[in-house]
Amino acid sequence: MFETSVMSKVSRKAEPKPDPKDDILRAAENILATSGVDAATVRAITGLAGVNTAAVNYHFGSRDDLFQVICGRRMQPANQVILDHLDALEARAERPRVSDIFRPLVETALNVWVQDDVLRALRSLLFLNPQTVEALNVSQMGEVYARMRGALRRACPDMGAQDVRRRFQLAMGTIMNTVHQEDAALVWSKQEISVDDLVAFIAGGFGETGHGS
Repeated sequence: MFETSVMSKVSRKAEPKPDPKDDILRAAENILATSGVDAATVRAITGLAGVNTAAVNYHFGSRDDLFQVICGRRMQPANQVILDHLDALEARAERPRVSDIFRPLVETALNVWVQDDVLRALRSLLFLNPQTVEALNVSQMGEVYARMRGALRRACPDMGAQDVRRRFQLAMGTIMNTVHQEDAALVWSKQEISVDDLVAFIAGGFGETGHGS
């Protein structure tokens, strides 16, 4: 009996304490997915997480900073897939195709960003602020975008770096506009826009005819 009691105490001591940051993240994601961004107040998040209302500022700085962290952790797995794909393109001896460079990002936009209820809720808030958008581009998408532009310069050797950057920005505008149209559930976007359509359109902007799979 004494041995059992000792083992029970040891077991209890070995159990890791819950991390308030993880509790806050899970609570915020739950509210965002089920009730939207307007319902994801600091009071609602901390209430669900079972922590003090000051915990959001203490651990993340602000509610918007918390939301940026959530964006990052939900986007990171897909970003890694894109980076792995770019690694594979770089390992090939032949020049990459523009369509092959953009395809993983377009697939991510239409199949991950659009389908993720948390990211959809956050887009309605974060993307209304140009400074927040720029911060997300730098912190979460900076490496992906830089690698893609590098691949595009190899795919389009006769195109200047500034022209590549400008066309890349136009391409990203097209992708994000499509995502916003999907968010709005417009009939034409649901019926007509596909990954192949968007990839072909973007590749055409770089002078590529036809597109690979």
